[in-house]
Amino acid sequence: FGSRGPCSCSRPSRAVPPRSGSAMSHGHGGAWQQNGAWQQNGAWHQNGNSVAPQSRAADLRAACAERATPHAATASNGVAVSGEAKPPVTTIGSLVVGEVVDVFHRYAQDPNGYFMVHQASSGILHPSIGWTDGWTTARVAEAWDARSFHPSDYKTWPQIQWLHPVWYNRRGHRLDVKNPNMITQRVLPEQIRQQRTPSEAQQSPRLTLFHVRWGGEQPVNPVTEGAGGWGQIGATPSDNYINGLEDHIFRALGPTYEIISAFIQGSEELAKINAPLLRHMMQGKHVGALYFMWPISYQDGHAFPAYVDKARLCELMVQMEATGIPTRFPHQSHLYKIFASKEWTAQMCLHPLLRVPLTTMVARQALAHDPSKAAATAIEALSNLSKTRAAWNATMGIAENRAGAPVQKGVAKLGWSWEAMDVRAWKNRNELADALENLGEQPGSYVDYVFVQEWVDFDVEMRHFIVEPDLKKPATLKPKKIIYTVFKSREGGSFRNFDRYDRAQCLEMCFHSDDAALAHAESQAQEVIVRWLEWLQAQSHELPVVTRFDIMAKRSAPGKAYIMTGELTELGGCFLGWPEGPKTVFSAMVRSFFRDPIPAAS
Repeated sequence: FGSRGPCSCSRPSRAVPPRSGSAMSHGHGGAWQQNGAWQQNGAWHQNGNSVAPQSRAADLRAACAERATPHAATASNGVAVSGEAKPPVTTIGSLVVGEVVDVFHRYAQDPNGYFMVHQASSGILHPSIGWTDGWTTARVAEAWDARSFHPSDYKTWPQIQWLHPVWYNRRGHRLDVKNPNMITQRVLPEQIRQQRTPSEAQQSPRLTLFHVRWGGEQPVNPVTEGAGGWGQIGATPSDNYINGLEDHIFRALGPTYEIISAFIQGSEELAKINAPLLRHMMQGKHVGALYFMWPISYQDGHAFPAYVDKARLCELMVQMEATGIPTRFPHQSHLYKIFASKEWTAQMCLHPLLRVPLTTMVARQALAHDPSKAAATAIEALSNLSKTRAAWNATMGIAENRAGAPVQKGVAKLGWSWEAMDVRAWKNRNELADALENLGEQPGSYVDYVFVQEWVDFDVEMRHFIVEPDLKKPATLKPKKIIYTVFKSREGGSFRNFDRYDRAQCLEMCFHSDDAALAHAESQAQEVIVRWLEWLQAQSHELPVVTRFDIMAKRSAPGKAYIMTGELTELGGCFLGWPEGPKTVFSAMVRSFFRDPIPAAS
């Protein structure tokens, strides 16, 4: 916990984004522009931040050049899927005015978010559902020759006018296609195919993805800043993150897929998604669903975008999976519940080989009736568990450095909680009683239990990213990256702010330059991670594509350290500033889209 900062923005009043005026166009990269910038609720924005209109044009051209630069990666052979980004393929040499062409529309290129629908009600009524990525037709608006094309100069890109008749944005506003300026856009030539030549546009897509994402008035704060922020990729439900993933998908697969997206603005809309009908809409040889939501144990009515009722989201996931649409993000429904609920902490805390802090679960009814009594019995339960752990370890001949000691302090926290919002430290019964009441009795709470854990002293938390593990291949069980973090402050008993280090900094700052002790901690951590992966094999016949294992470590003596498991973090956990993290994880995700055989026709 503590790897993310919360978004506590209040919801603004409903406003219709401006869509009139001849200066507006469906310009660069799909961005709806006016004098080179885009507007939302009357304010100028760039990547979610307010900017001056005159500054946008130069930044826009720089972004064009960056997005057009080929990524260095291993290319797919056309059959196997590497998942890595690769240079784009351009097939056109010239275009003439009025020529009708196939164009691959990409929602990630459109900050104001217009997408294709076949019926107006699909865009007007929530959840809004339509094709956000995929092939459609357009008419060439000006003559174009490849010899004059420069990826860094967007004025040299082909200019087209969309021919699809019905477009809506996530807020239910329809695009005025009668105004030529509203449907005119420059796109990269790699997204255009001429109809006289056989191409991907005339074939069934290799892949159809269904994205469930936030469509409410208040956007998701990507929380890109600070050591505890998500970095430039942004928080998982944010447009930053989804756009980054979709850009990687395009670079990895080319225009051979389609994406259907549902934009929801509240939990109840999840129940309105018809899984069998959606499966009928999906034309890809492979299909999958990705849920960019944060499920919680609360009613709607809070101020946090993309936080939805966990029961409704899990019900949708099961319905989709039962219809033959597998979950590709974050995990299949039953495994996601294991990660998000955190119930594994109580279930496995007595297992000596997994090194989990002692944990008990306090029932909602107990804390609602008498928080003080609930706190006292929870502390007693932890002390009983401490004796049990010592007895079990003695039976198995395992040394225990805290042999049956009573538990005097710890933390209380919730499952189904995000952005480190629901963790409280306590050091006596009164503080624990306050924590139980504050956590369990929040507005709209459906919380049915609160975890109470023993306190663990540690010098550093080592965050291990395990990608595509295979128990038959030991090399795959080693982390692709380890990030070392230390909490530097607590706010009201909550853990939010921390510093992060590389190994050399951790060695100096946290382990007194005792390399042998840090190596001892790392060695133990690797052993525990392998055991967790073996345990996860029992929870799912398919191991998770990505898991982040957070291991707490403390230097106990010269050359020695002890460790405890802090967290098992699902696919979608914060990258913690790992520069190669998005590329590494997104590549693995793309490969996972194709790991099942093509389903037989029903």
